[in-house]
Amino acid sequence: MWQTFIYLTWPAKAGQAGQPDPNASYGKGGATVWETFRQFDTVFLPNGQKPLPWNSGTLMRATKKPRVLKNTSKMFRALSTAESTALDETQQAGGGVLIDQNGQTVYYEMSMNQTEFNYITTNTLYEANQQNAYAQNTGIVLPPDSIEIKAAWKVLSTQEANATPPRFHTTLALLPNQPKAVTMGLVGLHIMVVPSATNFNQGFWATFKQVDNAPLAGAAGQGPYSFYNPACSPANCPVNVQTKAPTPTQVQQVFDAPPEAQGVNTYIAQLIASSSTPSAVWQNYQLIDVQWPTSPQSIQGPGKKPPLPNGTPNTNTLMNPVLETFLQQQNLSCLTCHTGASTAKAQGFPGFASGYSFLFGHAKPNQ
Repeated sequence: MWQTFIYLTWPAKAGQAGQPDPNASYGKGGATVWETFRQFDTVFLPNGQKPLPWNSGTLMRATKKPRVLKNTSKMFRALSTAESTALDETQQAGGGVLIDQNGQTVYYEMSMNQTEFNYITTNTLYEANQQNAYAQNTGIVLPPDSIEIKAAWKVLSTQEANATPPRFHTTLALLPNQPKAVTMGLVGLHIMVVPSATNFNQGFWATFKQVDNAPLAGAAGQGPYSFYNPACSPANCPVNVQTKAPTPTQVQQVFDAPPEAQGVNTYIAQLIASSSTPSAVWQNYQLIDVQWPTSPQSIQGPGKKPPLPNGTPNTNTLMNPVLETFLQQQNLSCLTCHTGASTAKAQGFPGFASGYSFLFGHAKPNQ
């Protein structure tokens, strides 16, 4: 998954959405491969409209035009325009809004690669009725090499944005009720990959963090942290409890990365530091953990209903403290949640399994 992370964060090739530039140095800045993926609300449009072709709806990410961020949720985003470049999620999975130590709300986005986009458009799964009919008659199974991304962004202070060397991967974005674009820093990244349609239907799931996010529970350091104040007592700043802006959320990471992940994190950071771009910001990101099925089970076939099998994952606990701040509990994980993913609401259909992807639930009927 670290190799996948490097591929996804490699500089994107100009004019070819979702493709890495083989002539670019890792960490040189600019739009990355995953940032030219297709945002889900440009695929699942009002009235079940057909999306624009792949490049038409993704290449704007390679330009310097600011994104538009409206909501604050990792879960679902309201559709506002036919084709939007908006990053507008503010509520996390399970609810709740995350506020950083500067009193700023964290924003989220969800996107897919071209493999998944082609599967959806070829089978008209962007329209709710067609999607449910397909699920009933054939079954929704994401094809091999499908990738979904969920990213978390924070507003950077002037000091953070101008730090030398930089510590965050950044983007410009327009926020609600603010006329000028602000600099956002990437603080978390979920990755779901389907490497095989026969052996790994449950997919591979990984989550990454920026190293300044928050301390590990029981090992609070000096900081500074983006989401934790070491000087604030538990009585005044209860940990992992929802707050309302501008009151910061006091965050701790409840579950540490396993030793295997820690070793790879150290190795990758050293590798990046010794590269042709030694100041690359990606050395400031770490893998928290990976989840995969140890006993993969087929989900092929028509009419499958949630929950789908979890494939007996290697770990039953996996979450990111800036994407699931308020759900950091034993036996909760990506697969625990995504086994219940279902198709969009459509009259006359009971709702079917959607191949572990919640994105399908955004489809609208053609009215």
